[in-house]
Amino acid sequence: MLRKIGLFCICCLLAATWQTSATARPLIIAANPQAPFKYEADGQVRGIDIEVTDEVLRELAIDYEVLLIESDQRLQVEAKAGRIDMLLLYSENEDRRTFLDYPNESYIDLDWNFFIRAEDRGKFTFSKFDDLRSITIGATHGISYTPEFWDAGLQLQLVSENSLQIDKLLAGRIDAVPMNTISTLHQAHIGGYRNKIDFLPKPMKSKAYYNVFSKASTHPDMDKLKTEYDRIIRRMKDDGSIDQIKATYIGPSS
Repeated sequence: MLRKIGLFCICCLLAATWQTSATARPLIIAANPQAPFKYEADGQVRGIDIEVTDEVLRELAIDYEVLLIESDQRLQVEAKAGRIDMLLLYSENEDRRTFLDYPNESYIDLDWNFFIRAEDRGKFTFSKFDDLRSITIGATHGISYTPEFWDAGLQLQLVSENSLQIDKLLAGRIDAVPMNTISTLHQAHIGGYRNKIDFLPKPMKSKAYYNVFSKASTHPDMDKLKTEYDRIIRRMKDDGSIDQIKATYIGPSS
């Protein structure tokens, strides 16, 4: 039986989990909540990563529990100690590789694309920043974007709240705005305005993210999970399962 838990007292739950025998305890998965990847809604943990991971573990018949913890530092401390077996949606760096094992397969790239109004499809292109010099670009104070973006000499209209950008775009006050692509599409999908926006195909920046495994984990099924994970993810990519899961949260790709 697969179990999902959200926003629990981590100390109480981990203590209770580790009182059971190694062969009986569920695999402990943890993540920092972020819609539409992993979040709590109506008392259930939902999201793209949750559904993909559920499919992997269901195929492998591995029982699991999910913790949502709003602290990356705490997540990493618990993973280093082996009290968390698997973390969701982590980028790769040298320090993390000292205590985490990364699979080969990633199914999520966190992209930032330039969003435009759907009615402006075909009007603008982006292959280099010079392509955008003639239009007004929205930008938000405090967001790093890329150094090249800030140095490109674009006509920027700055605001302090990133949540204002799509309203400004739809009102015609700006022509394009760089936004986190999946998160923006999710908000448009649940907000009912997905058909009013589009984005230029080339990302301004992109980084692959992975579901990763604690090297300190002593879960008896961890070797099986590490061995089979890439195969199952590749199959889900090839048969469209992952695209179907994403469409549930961000709408169809076209």
